[in-house]
Amino acid sequence: MALWRVRAQVDDDTGRLATLAAVLAAHDANVLALNIQACEDGPVDEFFVHAPESVRAAELAAGLVAAGGRDVVTRPADAHELVDAPTKALVLAARLRDRPDTLPQVLAELLDADRANWVDAKVSLAGSCDAGVLYVPVPDGRAVRVSRAGMPFTMTEAARAAALARMVDSGAPLPPPASVGTWLLLADGTEVLLRPGRADDVDEVQHMHDRCSPESRRLRYFTAIPRLPRVALERLLVPRAGVTLVAVRPDGGVAAVGSLLHTHDPGSGELALLVEDDWQGRGLGTAMLRRLGSLARARGMAELRAHVLPGNGRMLGVFDRAGLTGRRRFEEGVVRLSMPVVRSAVPGGGAEPGAACA
Repeated sequence: MALWRVRAQVDDDTGRLATLAAVLAAHDANVLALNIQACEDGPVDEFFVHAPESVRAAELAAGLVAAGGRDVVTRPADAHELVDAPTKALVLAARLRDRPDTLPQVLAELLDADRANWVDAKVSLAGSCDAGVLYVPVPDGRAVRVSRAGMPFTMTEAARAAALARMVDSGAPLPPPASVGTWLLLADGTEVLLRPGRADDVDEVQHMHDRCSPESRRLRYFTAIPRLPRVALERLLVPRAGVTLVAVRPDGGVAAVGSLLHTHDPGSGELALLVEDDWQGRGLGTAMLRRLGSLARARGMAELRAHVLPGNGRMLGVFDRAGLTGRRRFEEGVVRLSMPVVRSAVPGGGAEPGAACA
């Protein structure tokens, strides 16, 4: 089965929603979620549906158009987009309260956007003719530009974004979060810069993968894949729902990549980490997991998860040294870790000597 996100603008007529639902049912599509949003030209009905793999986007779109839908959009979806909307908004509001500088990331997650960044207020005042671009003003006079290809923003989405932006204190500093990082001093005296990943890190991260042994790649991806497609690396570095950190070496190369991704269960996140072979055993992996744990707490998460191959004892040791302990169980050939996010479980501080990074 394939998961689809389907939108159609409709006339506000009695029975119109039932007509659209009947079209989806005719394609054996099971509606998992439905929400109705306001737009200037009429309501927008949005469905998340499971459909057989044989059903194509064009078939769904044609059926909805025949049933009276306009500006129909059908695109593949993932489980992260199925999070209950009120729960998602509350979690993001809690994060924004503690970290107003994360407003672009918060808006990107709220709206399932492709990109969000700070812009000058004068730019946003000019507006945009592109329905896939939304400017969200903040109290200090700046704005966040949010963009999403192939799915125009609705009035409802704009109102939700504006409500979150109003939570930002006008006196709070709002630097772009990716402009700074944290310097880590490893046990051997080497300093590395830990910062959020960026799209322009793709080449350096690819080089890091090339330097990793097949075994290191197998332990991270559960397969000794020689190379990741460029588009996969871009999604890894700038995830739609979550954050990725890179460890930058003194020579500017990338030594490690760690990710915290939101799962389809509200309040939970999944951790993943890859440290290149020459940088393992130096405390870098421990420090990165600690930082990701702190970010999970700041984002209002209650639980962290991870999947580790049973032979990867070094990685399990890194979790222990990072203070991320909890329940472990063996299922379907992997060790599944489930760790509560509590203050004592995500201590701060730098790298520990002798940590076994994997």
